[in-house]
Amino acid sequence: MDLTRQLKQGINTGTLLFGQRQTLSACAKGDARMILVAANCPTGYISELNDAHPDVTVHQVMLVNRQLGAACGKPFPVSALCVVDPGQSELLTLSQNV
Repeated sequence: MDLTRQLKQGINTGTLLFGQRQTLSACAKGDARMILVAANCPTGYISELNDAHPDVTVHQVMLVNRQLGAACGKPFPVSALCVVDPGQSELLTLSQNV
C-alpha cells in the first residue's frame, strides 16, 4: 500500500484530524476509527492512547513527524492523526503494530 497516496485520498474524500490533542479528543468522543502515529511520536503518548482507548487501532508508520506532515500535504510536522472517516482510502486496512 502506498501510504502517501492513501493519506491524500483520505484527506480529499474522508475526515482526518491532525495533532495529538484532536486525536485524543476524537477518541474521547468515540469518533476515532484508527490512529496513525509517526515513528518519533513520544512513547508516553502512544501508551496513553493504548491504555485509555484499547478498542481503537494504533498504527505506527515508518515516517518521522516532518515526513508525515509532508505526506499529508501540511506545512507542519504531524506526530499523530486520527481517521474518523476513511472516505475512499484503504487506511483502515492497516493493522495495529504498537
